[in-house]
Amino acid sequence: MRLVEYPPPNIGVQNRAQVYEYAARLVGDIVAALTRPASGVQSKPSVGTRDNSTDIICKGDLEEVNKFFRQKVWTDGLPIVPPTIKAVEAMLKFTDRAPNEVVGILPPKRLAATVWKIAVNGVMAGCRPEYMPVLIAIVEAIAEPRFGLEHAGSTVGWTPLIILNGPIIKQLGFNSGQGVLRPQTQANVTVSRFLRLCMVNVAGYRLGETDMATVGRNYYPVLAEAEDASPWPPLSVDRGFERGANVVTVQSADTISHGFLTEGDGTEHLRILAHEVAIELGGAMLLALGSFGDEVSPVICLTPLVADIIAQAGYSKGDVRQYLYEHARIPARELEDRLNRHQPGLTLQSGQAIKEAVRCGRLPEVFALSEDPDRLIPVVHQPGEFLIVVSGSPTRNRSFVAAQFGNQGLNVSKQIRLPTDWKGCLDE
Repeated sequence: MRLVEYPPPNIGVQNRAQVYEYAARLVGDIVAALTRPASGVQSKPSVGTRDNSTDIICKGDLEEVNKFFRQKVWTDGLPIVPPTIKAVEAMLKFTDRAPNEVVGILPPKRLAATVWKIAVNGVMAGCRPEYMPVLIAIVEAIAEPRFGLEHAGSTVGWTPLIILNGPIIKQLGFNSGQGVLRPQTQANVTVSRFLRLCMVNVAGYRLGETDMATVGRNYYPVLAEAEDASPWPPLSVDRGFERGANVVTVQSADTISHGFLTEGDGTEHLRILAHEVAIELGGAMLLALGSFGDEVSPVICLTPLVADIIAQAGYSKGDVRQYLYEHARIPARELEDRLNRHQPGLTLQSGQAIKEAVRCGRLPEVFALSEDPDRLIPVVHQPGEFLIVVSGSPTRNRSFVAAQFGNQGLNVSKQIRLPTDWKGCLDE
């Protein structure tokens, strides 16, 4: 890799004219870099086969092991559970897949996520062995090109959000009720921590090197859906799976909002919900709509109490999505300004950026039905992009919104494959 440094200040704080001016200074350096012979040896993806002669990497007490792992930058900063061979093999009992099977190749380092490596990182995160099928499904999801794991180190600093459906929620003790996103229930928090460790140790994310998050944030505990308390089919059914299937969905979450109140009858709850969704998604969705692709999927999480009130008023989940699409809207001038600032060359005439984006097929026609800069436009491309999840305290009136970040971390759902003797494994 040959690098040419863009002169400071950072491109993110410059307008279009400054970007062109500064970039023009680099043309000679870029040509020189591209015409120099490349040096170095291209690395090949690791296949992660087990070699008993190299399984033992360190010995010592808990403090010594953790010191060694911190020095190697194999942790998330918190103490890890030492991945002894005995502990890793206990994880492997909960899958029929071979230890050296490659589940996926994870960018940016393009290293192989083998079943063995998944088990190792699961142990380190504090996962119980029976969580293993969930961990494998998560890696299958983030390895999909659609997910765009290579963007997880961008300056935006988004964090993956894991949503869980199916009987496995109760079987493994995931919390889907009060305090669902609190870091207290072992299953919710350690499974999510596993994903962060996997991103560090297999994908190869390192602060200041491959992870360039401006601020960033910690991992979110797993959002398990309270399916039995919901008046509607679960998210997994919306995603095309049969009801009763164990499914994990992973996507980026740029922000998670405060827990806001709604009140009144079902329609009044929806009216307030749409207002809050517009406020919460205005900024993040503008950036995603304007700069990061043709699809977004914000998560709208309602408690069972709120969902029941809306459902009793006759609204299906599809009706809720349609209502939010029609009523959670922002002034067009806000998106227009975002497009003009972040899409150099898209348009030179004020008020035409959205129209040009519609003409190119990047935005639906509804975004350009008039020239009025104060017209209200949606915060998503189409109603089906809203993901409705029912979770949290069954007796509380609170909802939240998680803003997804376009092509950086698009949602991917995977069915969880259980071992042949799943019941027997659990009974042991």
